[in-house]
Amino acid sequence: MVGQLEPVSQKEAISQTAKQNLWQAIQTVISWQNQAPPLVRVSRQEFLPLSFSQERLWFLHQLESTKASAYNIALTFRITGFLNHQILEKSLNEILCRHEALRTTFSWVEGKPIQLIHPPVPLPLTVIDLQQLPVMQREAKAMQQVKEDIQQPFDLQDVPLIRGTLIQLEREEHILLLTVHHIAVDAWSKGVLFQELAALYEAFSQGLSSPLPELPIQYADFAAWQRQWLQGDFLQILLNYWKQQLGSNLQELQLPIDHPRPATPTCRSASQKVKLPKALSQALKTLSRQEKVTLFVTLLAAFNVLLHRYTEQEQLFVCSPTANRTRKEIKGLMGYFVNLLILKTDLSGNPTFREFLGRVSQVASGAYAYQDLPVQQLLRSLNLLQAPLSQVMFALQNTTIHQLELPGLTVKNLDVDTGTADFDLYLYLIEEAGTLTAVFKYNTDLFEATTIQQMLQHFQTILENIVTNPEQSLSSLLPLTETEQQQLHQKRAKQENSQPEKVYIAPQNAVELKLTQLWSEVLNIPSIGVKDNFFELGGQSLLGMTLFARIEETFGQTLPLTTLLQAPTVEQLAKLLKQEAAASWSSLVPLQPNGHKPPFFCIHGQQGSVLNLRGLAHYLGSEQPFYGLQSRGLDGKQAPHFRIEDMAAHYIQEIRTIQPEGPYFLGGNSMGGIVAFEMAQQLQQQGQTVAALVMFDTFGRGCFPRLSFRQQHYWPYLWQLGLSKSLWQEIRELLQRRQVMMSQLYLNLGHSLNQADSRALVAEANMQAKKGYTPKVYPGRVTLFRASEPSTFNKLYLPTPEDWSSRDPQHGWSGLASTGLQIHDVPGDHFSLFLEPHVQVLAEKLKACLNQAQTNC
Repeated sequence: MVGQLEPVSQKEAISQTAKQNLWQAIQTVISWQNQAPPLVRVSRQEFLPLSFSQERLWFLHQLESTKASAYNIALTFRITGFLNHQILEKSLNEILCRHEALRTTFSWVEGKPIQLIHPPVPLPLTVIDLQQLPVMQREAKAMQQVKEDIQQPFDLQDVPLIRGTLIQLEREEHILLLTVHHIAVDAWSKGVLFQELAALYEAFSQGLSSPLPELPIQYADFAAWQRQWLQGDFLQILLNYWKQQLGSNLQELQLPIDHPRPATPTCRSASQKVKLPKALSQALKTLSRQEKVTLFVTLLAAFNVLLHRYTEQEQLFVCSPTANRTRKEIKGLMGYFVNLLILKTDLSGNPTFREFLGRVSQVASGAYAYQDLPVQQLLRSLNLLQAPLSQVMFALQNTTIHQLELPGLTVKNLDVDTGTADFDLYLYLIEEAGTLTAVFKYNTDLFEATTIQQMLQHFQTILENIVTNPEQSLSSLLPLTETEQQQLHQKRAKQENSQPEKVYIAPQNAVELKLTQLWSEVLNIPSIGVKDNFFELGGQSLLGMTLFARIEETFGQTLPLTTLLQAPTVEQLAKLLKQEAAASWSSLVPLQPNGHKPPFFCIHGQQGSVLNLRGLAHYLGSEQPFYGLQSRGLDGKQAPHFRIEDMAAHYIQEIRTIQPEGPYFLGGNSMGGIVAFEMAQQLQQQGQTVAALVMFDTFGRGCFPRLSFRQQHYWPYLWQLGLSKSLWQEIRELLQRRQVMMSQLYLNLGHSLNQADSRALVAEANMQAKKGYTPKVYPGRVTLFRASEPSTFNKLYLPTPEDWSSRDPQHGWSGLASTGLQIHDVPGDHFSLFLEPHVQVLAEKLKACLNQAQTNC
């Protein structure tokens, strides 16, 4: 029989009966947890599933590739004392060997994502020596390097998912940065990493072997176990509890935002913090002990009071992360175990704080007892996919478990704001040395800094009032002035007026009708209008992948997942499907088609996608049309081009559908600059005018040693192993020929490649095309935007500032532009120049160049 939790009214003070019901429910779930199957190692010969949490994060990374750095975890330390670089690197590589999660990639196979575990690969510790700089400049330069590395996204199809950078300021002063993708680690994992790094560094310093025992299981084993266990009666017990707690609706919080929510959400954020007086921190702990609740519950209750006073809503929900390490076997693993708990509380009746504290305690206790249910499965099962979970989050952090200690060294954590966040408003409190610090991290598109500062002041006022007299009613804990009340009312009214009432519009044709049916099935929403937005309806996690798999089954058409960014409504997607059926797949992507100026056509980089160009298109403004050109073959149906000349000819045909005659304005990202160079050559041979030819950090021949990307990446390690360049070349070309032959054979048989295979084939084809191209002198001018900083890729071959400065400053294009090479240095490295905040500078400089070229036409 499936256990049920009796309803408990939160509008009454917690009675003995309510406590007993809660305890019985907790006992029920514990008894079921004790019946769980053992967590054992599974075969690596089978497809390994993702955990539910991994699944959601993997989807978001795929969909939001331009914002993918939002999922980077940055661990930054200042280390004082004699640090052995080689031993530190050896210790990090041992951790990479121990934990499969750090060397796992993800692919789409047979309609679902799987994880692929790779053998250990070398993890280079990039060392940047700043000792040659003036002392006053070193710190700023180091922090700039740290922030740029944090903004550089990971490719989830490449390993490892961790990188290390060591910045040397003095002989005995360093800054260590470890950047890891969130899909491989969570907050608990930091403690595991720090403990193992300390143990390994100490042992290796003494010439000993690793003192760490072998791990009996890995993260992939947990993912398989989770899928096996969360079903049947146990799943129903969890669902019954959460259904009772959350009901059928989670109402959006009417936060007093300063600016309307942008049509395209961003992850831009900032932080404000206040250190609470030590006496207040101790008083909060004392109150918690007296009321027999945890400090977390007391602080969460106070935060709810703040939200209540700001929103005037009586039913509130706040998300809070939980470690989700309920089994002892996984406590020593690194991986993404974290789950989100939805804590819904009732503030009706204007209770005293003591009474409300009891309500919150009951909610929190039940939530932690029933935390095994992943939030995405919870929302899907309870038909709560539209719940606005990305609004507010709360957490209490204990820093004692996140301290790195290395023998003989002084290590201090550095608080570096990544500038990205997944939530509108995130309050977390840090307890350190008996004192609490409250930090508000907020979305800068929505909130002004002054509003957050006022929130912090009001939160501290509430804390001071509850320790003074917990018998005060909630309404008296934060007395607002008349001016403050008016400001809050005006912000709420402005927000309500900015949200037009949604009108249902029925399908107008057979394609729209079928799409609405598919959306209803996938999203589990009975009524879908053609104007409804997939993301606003809760289209998250694997639902986008599932939807596109169903579209392929129904219409026989394979669309890239990024189509959802261009066509998030049924109406827009139906139009694209009709166009797809009537015409061949197009390389031309209208990133910003509006405006009266001549269009700017920008060619993809080596990976073939143009998603990373969206920010540049946006900042060029609404009057500058911007079209990206993506590689043929990304659709999985057509074979890609293997020659630059063929690419150029194909792209010229594409751009002439928009602009039949010149003058043309061309650009290319990285390798795309070479394609744009060849396009300009062919256009001029056809009698057309090219007004601007722009390259974004494009490297020509002679800038670096003539090795392929993969050779440049792995050559230092192969050399250490004694493998010759010619042997590596033979191995690489053999694998390359095999992959290309198999993929082309598959296409020739009329099959479509899945996204992972098509992307891999396109990248390989582009690499071959670049390798086989010999540029000729161009009878015109070339403009090169040159990244001012070396990337991690560059540093493998140019590891010191002297090496970097000795490279060809003209990127190998000297003498290839007959009327001159114009160079503009832009902030960032080869990868980050298109990311915030560097892309804004790049856009301004490009806009000036285009305006000048347009004037000269």
